[in-house]
Amino acid sequence: MPGAQTVIIIAHKRFTKPLIKLIEKRREILDEYRLLATKETGEAIEAALDMEVTHVFAAKKGGETQLAGLVCSNTIRAVIFLRDPLNTDPAEADITPFYRVCDLNNVPLATNLVAANAIIQWLGRHVEEDEENQGTADGAEED
Repeated sequence: MPGAQTVIIIAHKRFTKPLIKLIEKRREILDEYRLLATKETGEAIEAALDMEVTHVFAAKKGGETQLAGLVCSNTIRAVIFLRDPLNTDPAEADITPFYRVCDLNNVPLATNLVAANAIIQWLGRHVEEDEENQGTADGAEED
């Protein structure tokens, strides 16, 4: 798979089940990408959907910081981070740099289910484009 083919997919605890339902519904598209998550979210997705997810540290041990570094490395196609807008956790300020690196590096970031669904649809168009380009390249080599 050429280019950035990794999608970060994480959620605050209250949104883990809705995230899993979304992944299940749009699995055909997401199966074309490497999924990367914090330990908690990754394990929940794997257990519910029998799907491979690469884990970084748990959120409380700096997982979002690890993911922010990857966003800066230009290897991430998109980020789905279903966050709880009612979260009163004082650690929420720690996640602000994660949002910032997505903005600075033009990486699409969804923080709610509607935006996540839109990004997954967009990801599906990129898979189709990559397949079309691969077919064109293959055809050109045969001539």
